[in-house]
Amino acid sequence: MIVLLFGVANYLVLDYAIERADSFVAETERTLVRNEFSHQIDQVVQYQSQLSFWDKTFAELKDGMPGDAFVRDHIRDWMWADFGFSWMIFTTPGGEKVLGVHRGEKVSERKAREKLHWVSDLTLKAERAYREALSPDRGGWQVKGAKEDPDLLTPALPEIHVSGMRLIDRVMSIVVVQAVIPKSLYVPASRMQPTLLITVKPVSQKMLANTERRLGVHDLGFTPIVTQEPGLVMTPVGADSYNPMVASWRPNMPGTFVWKSALPQIAMFVLVFAGVMLFVTLRFSALVKALQRSEAQNAFLARHDPLTGLKNRSGFDEEVRRAVRKGESQPFSILALDLDRFKAVNDRHGHAAGDAVLQAVARRFSERIGTLGSVARLGGDEFSVLLTGAFSREALLELAEGLVRDAQVPIAHDGQLLAIGGSAGIAQFPDHGGSLHDVMVMADAALYAAKNGGRNRAVHAGDMGSEAVAEAGAARAA
Repeated sequence: MIVLLFGVANYLVLDYAIERADSFVAETERTLVRNEFSHQIDQVVQYQSQLSFWDKTFAELKDGMPGDAFVRDHIRDWMWADFGFSWMIFTTPGGEKVLGVHRGEKVSERKAREKLHWVSDLTLKAERAYREALSPDRGGWQVKGAKEDPDLLTPALPEIHVSGMRLIDRVMSIVVVQAVIPKSLYVPASRMQPTLLITVKPVSQKMLANTERRLGVHDLGFTPIVTQEPGLVMTPVGADSYNPMVASWRPNMPGTFVWKSALPQIAMFVLVFAGVMLFVTLRFSALVKALQRSEAQNAFLARHDPLTGLKNRSGFDEEVRRAVRKGESQPFSILALDLDRFKAVNDRHGHAAGDAVLQAVARRFSERIGTLGSVARLGGDEFSVLLTGAFSREALLELAEGLVRDAQVPIAHDGQLLAIGGSAGIAQFPDHGGSLHDVMVMADAALYAAKNGGRNRAVHAGDMGSEAVAEAGAARAA
């Protein structure tokens, strides 16, 4: 019975793990497929914008629809030949004027209007986006430009295009609709009524095959949204609520492979129960220890500066909050420190030298503070010290001046001595504030008073007059 229960337990655990793995793989592939089609839609938008966001097209539409020469040179021999747009339709809002081109050839107005019927919601959205982007300018209208993003590899376009995925001519296609505008984004008052350009890019079998190869999926295609077929993963693409089709494919489920590989192992585990239990115990123990080490490392990194090993702002704030909670029975002090001329070291000798300076100063500060308190690097060249317990003004000044001297000792790096300085400000709880914020503010005010007084010195908050506090606070705010 014990052996049987052990085997059943292994089976249930493995079955659950496989189920979760299959679910994770399916969700990952859904994200990949959605992102892939989103990228393809963005490409189609870029291709279409070469015609819709072009002075020549805008000028061609001045007196109506494009002429035969324009259709031949720029639609048939360019857009159809290079990008494979099966349909390109020019229309005015309401469909008063319509011109359609199918596979590079002009078609009758009736056929063009038939296609417009299937994308009427997109044309309405595109017209609305165009009008919302207009603002009065120089007797005409200015289209709101796009925000440039230096991280994008493609040029930013005005946010007046609308896209979706539709079943056109029984083929899933990417549809993009945008008003034709000039590069200057200026639209004369007489041309405020837009001409919309609708482009249809079929998703060909070659495109699907290339996507399959890139993503590592199988049988990628499109299926009605109501389809219920075991083993078929589906996800909507294109963010088009009117699209009744979804992308579908056969996922790379690891479950079958895992079952074939694991069942013999389960049988062996049942036969050699004692050895397996010992193995599992050891492996589980190692995993738990690894997780504990990982959690401990993550907790340490969350509260410590990776360069110097000191507490960071988050870790320092936690310690100070604990000190505040104990403040009624145990006072504490805050020392705010700032390195002088540190930026000059970075600018002249590079960031590697700056890192060496920060590490050396952090080590000196830690050695001087020892068990008296905690040292933290709050960011850049800013340091702070928390001292718990009662300290006299003289003791605090002596300690802070020692820290300032530590910062002044030259640091050897790459065959040269790097010289900086330091300033310090001191505040005590509860003498200089009844809250964490007040004490920190007073320590910062004393620090800035030290800087304003000539740097390379320490100032106690109790030695500052109200005017000095206000002046230091104003400098801090600036």
